[in-house]
Amino acid sequence: MKEDGEAASEIVLLAVPDSADARLFVELSSYGADLAEARHALELAIRGSNDTLLRDAAPYLSGFAALAYCRTYFPSNVRRPLTDHVVIPGELQDIHLMIGAFRNTTIAHSQSQLTTTFPVALIDSSSLQLRDVMASTFVQPLPPPLVSRFLELVKAVDDLLLEVTEPVRQRLMTEMRHADLARMVAEGKSPDVIHSTDADFNPRTKRRAYPSGNTIYWSKTEIDD
Repeated sequence: MKEDGEAASEIVLLAVPDSADARLFVELSSYGADLAEARHALELAIRGSNDTLLRDAAPYLSGFAALAYCRTYFPSNVRRPLTDHVVIPGELQDIHLMIGAFRNTTIAHSQSQLTTTFPVALIDSSSLQLRDVMASTFVQPLPPPLVSRFLELVKAVDDLLLEVTEPVRQRLMTEMRHADLARMVAEGKSPDVIHSTDADFNPRTKRRAYPSGNTIYWSKTEIDD
């Protein structure tokens, strides 16, 4: 907010120079992004018990939360596991391990009995004549008490992550206070934005430890508008 008579100012986005701390900050903050997705999905899933619009989506939201949470510590080609930086609290180890198993056997892969497809025949009860043969799939989502406990886990891990991240952020703040910001602004040292179309969308890219920019894929409709 600006006071009366105060000149309006703009925010300039500058890239923090590449360094060990900058790369560590990127890594830690990327875990935070995953945890934020998991937390938001779980909060929506819990709200679904009292919201008819969200009720049907609740199982899918808790499943997505499991994927987002497990991204933080499952093997990756571009970053270390979150568990290299924080220790999962002992009282939450059981739900931590359960969510990992849930992700592996049910959400990311179809192996567990929690999702089972049965071949069933529909028989007329009076004539005992066959009406049809069809597949019936039974799906057991994460039970509501476990969804609540899962959210507790995500919040606890996020708090631990913040404790690790904040000292790194403060060191970068100190570095930037002593940097020649005017020169950096003049040289345009900000993340590059590359514009492309959805026809070129590529999920097989690999991000860098110190990213220099990113690609935005626009649909033809958005470009025409």
